[in-house]
Amino acid sequence: MKKFILTLGILLFACPAFAAKMTPVLSSTQVVYSPVANVWSTGSMVEDRIVLSKKTSPGTGNYSIYSYDNGKNEFMLGSDYEFIYNGRLIACHNADLKIFEVVYNGTGFEEKELTEGQIKEIFPDAEILLISHFIDNKISVRKSPFKKKDFLLLNDTNKNFHKYSFHPQSVKYSPVAGLFKASTVGKIIFSHYNEDKYIINVRNVYRRIQLLDSAYDG
Repeated sequence: MKKFILTLGILLFACPAFAAKMTPVLSSTQVVYSPVANVWSTGSMVEDRIVLSKKTSPGTGNYSIYSYDNGKNEFMLGSDYEFIYNGRLIACHNADLKIFEVVYNGTGFEEKELTEGQIKEIFPDAEILLISHFIDNKISVRKSPFKKKDFLLLNDTNKNFHKYSFHPQSVKYSPVAGLFKASTVGKIIFSHYNEDKYIINVRNVYRRIQLLDSAYDG
């Protein structure tokens, strides 16, 4: 367990668009929800709190399961990675490349899919790439020369992306499946074991410098 936490910590430090205000929720840990304040945390002591314990489902999905009321109530999310951001519990459906928020409806918990604008608020430094914008499974993006840039793949279709990954290995990725950092120009491939490839061509953008001539009276 200690090795897992250390590995995750290193990954979060190196990965794109993650900050201290994003607190990952690990398996076998607890989170706290306050219905009055409508706030999630990792250790609130308010009286109205609901304490939830997280575990991971068996099988290949590794979906997150939360239980509360001493295990009397339980629900499974469609995500395999969650984090707390500004008092909200964000659930990443990595197999679908979609992002949800876990909300309390008065009697239980449910997931609500976030809009592109809401996701942009969480990842302000990442350029969002929608799957529907790929033409023949290809898309071109641009970044400033000698600078790194974050990108976030979002799925606005019904397609599933279970077990897809980025290549080459030099691409910095994160626990949020579609979030990656491009440091150089070139071709990035997102594929299922090198099949069904989605190609992202990264190019530099050069801004034209205009020189303004001063006019002098002679």
